[in-house]
Amino acid sequence: MRDVIAVLEDDQRRAEAMKEEMQRLFPSARIVFFDNAPDMLEWLESGLPSVRLLCLDHDLGPNRQRQGETFDPGIGRDVAEFLATQKASCPVLIHSSNAEGAYGMQFTLEDAGWSVERVVPFDDLTWIKAQWSERVAALGQKAKT
Repeated sequence: MRDVIAVLEDDQRRAEAMKEEMQRLFPSARIVFFDNAPDMLEWLESGLPSVRLLCLDHDLGPNRQRQGETFDPGIGRDVAEFLATQKASCPVLIHSSNAEGAYGMQFTLEDAGWSVERVVPFDDLTWIKAQWSERVAALGQKAKT
């Protein structure tokens, strides 16, 4: 059963606001968050068949320290390119203010047969309740049926 909503988002405040909305909309769904592309890619190798909806950001911040090493969090395009090699299996909602990066992800996924929508962030966290939540509700419900 497709009961997972997987989210790529590096901003903790955004992630918390998104999680709150998704728990309200889909209380029985399992929600998994990733703040970097490599971890999400590793999880998708086995987790993709259970995903009802993917929500992807493009910019994931600068390199950071992880376990004493410099770690590159990648970008959402890394995930889009992986997904383009897989059979389209759920809707994808891209949320990024980086227009060029977001369109690149969208075109990559659509060319591979994925259903993709995009929400442009605005006014700090306002967009999450104003637009993103509405699209998550519609796409998540559609994917469940």
